[in-house]
Amino acid sequence: MCTHRTVVATALLLVLAGFVAPIAQTPGKKHLSYELAFELPYEGTTPVSSTDLVADLPDITDWLDEERYLEAREESQDENRTFYVVSVPDGRAMLHRDEARLEAGLPKGWRLRDAAATSPDHNAFVFDKDDDLYYFDLTAKRVRQLTATSAGEQNPRFSPDGKRIAYTREHNLFAYDLTDDLEHQLTTDGSDTVYNGWASWVYYEEILGRASRYAAFWWSPDSTRLAFMRFDDRPVPLFPIYHSRGTRGELEQERYPKAGDPNPWVRMGVATIDTRKVVWMDFEEKADHYIAWPVWTPDSQTLTVQWMNRGQDTLRLYNCDPVTARKTLIHEEQQASWVTFFEDLTYLEEGGGFLLRSNVDGWDHLYLHNMDGSLARRLTSGEWRVMSIEAVDETAGWVYFTAHQDPTWNTHLMRVRLDGTGLQQLTEAGGTHDVRVSPEGTYFIDTFSTLTAVAQMALYKGDGTLVRKLGDARGRDMTQYAWGTAELFTIPSGDGYDLPASWVLPPDFDERRQYPVIISVYGGPDAGRVRNQWPGLAPHYWAERGIIYMSVDHRGSGHFGKRGVALMHRALGKWEMHDYIAAATWLRTKPFVAKDRIGITGHSYGGYVTMMALTRGADHFNVGEASAAVTDWRLYDTVYTERYMDTPTENPEGYRNGAVLTWIDRYKGPLRITHGTTDDNVHTQNSLQVIDWLTTNNRRVDVMLYPDSRHRYSQRAHAARDSHDFWVRHLLGEDGSAPVGTESRPEMED
Repeated sequence: MCTHRTVVATALLLVLAGFVAPIAQTPGKKHLSYELAFELPYEGTTPVSSTDLVADLPDITDWLDEERYLEAREESQDENRTFYVVSVPDGRAMLHRDEARLEAGLPKGWRLRDAAATSPDHNAFVFDKDDDLYYFDLTAKRVRQLTATSAGEQNPRFSPDGKRIAYTREHNLFAYDLTDDLEHQLTTDGSDTVYNGWASWVYYEEILGRASRYAAFWWSPDSTRLAFMRFDDRPVPLFPIYHSRGTRGELEQERYPKAGDPNPWVRMGVATIDTRKVVWMDFEEKADHYIAWPVWTPDSQTLTVQWMNRGQDTLRLYNCDPVTARKTLIHEEQQASWVTFFEDLTYLEEGGGFLLRSNVDGWDHLYLHNMDGSLARRLTSGEWRVMSIEAVDETAGWVYFTAHQDPTWNTHLMRVRLDGTGLQQLTEAGGTHDVRVSPEGTYFIDTFSTLTAVAQMALYKGDGTLVRKLGDARGRDMTQYAWGTAELFTIPSGDGYDLPASWVLPPDFDERRQYPVIISVYGGPDAGRVRNQWPGLAPHYWAERGIIYMSVDHRGSGHFGKRGVALMHRALGKWEMHDYIAAATWLRTKPFVAKDRIGITGHSYGGYVTMMALTRGADHFNVGEASAAVTDWRLYDTVYTERYMDTPTENPEGYRNGAVLTWIDRYKGPLRITHGTTDDNVHTQNSLQVIDWLTTNNRRVDVMLYPDSRHRYSQRAHAARDSHDFWVRHLLGEDGSAPVGTESRPEMED
């Protein structure tokens, strides 16, 4: 039973979905319903919270130049948007396009917001419909069909001048000339295992990133060439993924390299559009290495390609000639732990060199290099982190960047001169500043929130001077609710680290009472979650019901720089458990914590940490919910796993100690395990091996499999409901079941 004395057993929250959970008494205040806190905004619906509780901020989609940005406004109830070009100096807005009027000239059911690509000037669009591409521009106001093939096109992308479109089809690369109305086929050897301009799975997931949508091609600034990657997946073992639909089901065969397996063979090519000639850069095709993240110089004459060895401790930059294919080494970085690709390598104009953000000294900082790769100067230093390069104003000599300074749970916009002087913090208040900087840093738009305050948006000059406020997410009813008390603090690790933590305490918090705790974790290397930013509604929902909702980051989460993250090398699971156990131990020293109801939950790597907490750390955690968890690093992919663990052959002890089954005999439970049956990232195999042991040994475990769901569950409404009920049962001692038959929601794709 719940020991929180302010819970009145007969006071039940009845929400539209039918959930039942006790509420703390807060006289004169409203309490968050389940619908407000957990119902996710699906296409075609408007969350209640968007108007009354947490208001929408202006939807600023892009900077057009130094003094104009594009803003979308929904001015009617039909979901159509009107776009305005806003003048920064005076705030005047001029109509750019009215989607409702324009869509009257499109085929029925087509919406501009569904366009597959938008031109750089935002005046033209490409649609992918029925496996063909269609072009629409605001001047002609008519649809023009570009392709008519049996196979579909993927990832259409405009050239910088807006006159061409590149895309892939049947694993070959194409470019369409809009002026000549002509398609150029640039490669011909695409197949089931050879992909031109389309990423092999492990590159998509771990190197190029999900935002790439598998696209592996890059336009030159002058729009005449395409750099692209060619993948040969033949060496990569197949992994079977079973789909349950239909009478006999369906077997998906995925080329997935698990730790120690062969990787795909990779080449870097450059295709000249007019001649259709492809030149392959001078890298060995079948070498056991990684090549990625090509960057064109501003004059389009050189392609900088990044190379990394299989062991991922050496990174090289090569300047490649797109005509002769010759490569020249211009920079090399080595680290005892691992290196990472330079994802924001930035060239200056007219041979001014290039910027690198490197953590080679233990903290991410900015370095300016000459065009030949030699170091010109270091721009920043100290025990703090540069997080991203946002813009460069070469005329005035400024580099704009975001950074985590002390305390590291804050994010600020800063700038420094290209000569290394004049370091300046542009955002003042402590919190999280999510900024959009104009192309050369003349202005920036700042969306700012803290742990205790929802977001506000304002426009600033490049020197930090306020121009005007743009929006405030405080809804008209916010003051009517019983919000919990949110705090940031640190927890001693016991061996010298002050672990960042945050929690939301019940609105009527009383140290003489006892409260259960939910610790929400991710826990992966350099993936901290403790931030001074608005936490959303769910933590306050639980706080209102007498549960402390908490996050803690360990020493390898990024708060302590690469020096801290590097401690995880060859030992995933070790320091996470050490520090999360230290946090649980610290919690048990607090008289207001219910020592028998400390829960932990997470998804993906957070699911792994949760399972380790309920096995390796079973004496310290009472209950857990693990979703889509890795359970043995031998079952995960080469790039991610070997970066931190090396191969299973090189590090057998690290793999053994990092596996959930190594510690399974400590298991007490209760544990809830969820997984999508067609997860192509963390295979269901991970959870099934743990479930097999638990059921074979007659141990208590709750299991929910989501049929035909990937790493992100399609059945999100059900997943949220069942998770809620699990915590109500185990932390509040109440029946949190919800009636079946509530209104269904559209499924969300992975």
